[in-house]
Amino acid sequence: MSTRQAVIESGRAEYALNVVKTITDTKNDKTQKEYKSYARKLPTLVLTNGLAATVAFVLEKGKPDNGVAYRLLSDDIKKWLVRVGYLTATVDLEEYVCSLDSIKYRIVTNEVLALLVWLKRFAGGLIEGDDE
Repeated sequence: MSTRQAVIESGRAEYALNVVKTITDTKNDKTQKEYKSYARKLPTLVLTNGLAATVAFVLEKGKPDNGVAYRLLSDDIKKWLVRVGYLTATVDLEEYVCSLDSIKYRIVTNEVLALLVWLKRFAGGLIEGDDE
């Protein structure tokens, strides 16, 4: 792994750790457990259905009445993509993903998957609860 890749990977890990710590500090047990469960499932959804379909699914499930953990995950992904310069804060994640050409779509998909690996790891390690 090159030094540049190591720095990027370290940045993802640090970001994911901070995100999960915030969730464990501020959210109720139900939201924490849901976040952990969804963080575990999202990489498979991306690989199976594609990033755009997964973003649409998360958007649908993240409705205000019952989708707090899905909204958190969506926001965390968007904030990371803003942080690394793929999109701006003023653009919706779903609009951005659907507007990408095929090469950029694959690059962004790989970036999201790399982030989800860290979110899944830290959520699994820091959030108490039943493992599925």
